[in-house]
Amino acid sequence: MNPKEKAFMDEYIINRGNAYQAALKAGYSRGTAKHAYEWLTKTSPNVTESRYLPYKPYLREAIDARLKEIEDAKIANATEVMQYLTSVVRKEARSQVIVVEGTGDGCSEARLVEKPPDEREALDAAKTLAKIYGLEKNNMNILAEVGVRIVDDIAEDS
Repeated sequence: MNPKEKAFMDEYIINRGNAYQAALKAGYSRGTAKHAYEWLTKTSPNVTESRYLPYKPYLREAIDARLKEIEDAKIANATEVMQYLTSVVRKEARSQVIVVEGTGDGCSEARLVEKPPDEREALDAAKTLAKIYGLEKNNMNILAEVGVRIVDDIAEDS
């Protein structure tokens, strides 16, 4: 991928899929930028000149890979979730709460105060960790094979 194509990829992501604007910001001419959308799609019905490459699969793949990378960075993985829950159970985590305090003469003032998790929050985190680790005692899986027997004991009325 050449530097202009790399710039196009970045601008395409920044411009939320506007290929024309991304091509212009990457340094392509207006005439070339008109065909930028076609670089990313398999069908290019409007391409009539051979100098425009209708489809650049490597560019589409690079954009898709970068979007996945960005999306993955936003989502907590299992390790992060476990670390957070453990920090709540151990009361190492901190959250901010608004506290309103009287300042005198019937006036009050709100401010943010950091606090550790309370008992309910720590217990909820511990229960969640117990579920993840399979430590719950009330979660019993009972499997059995039972034969089915049908009894016809309804008397027929004449």
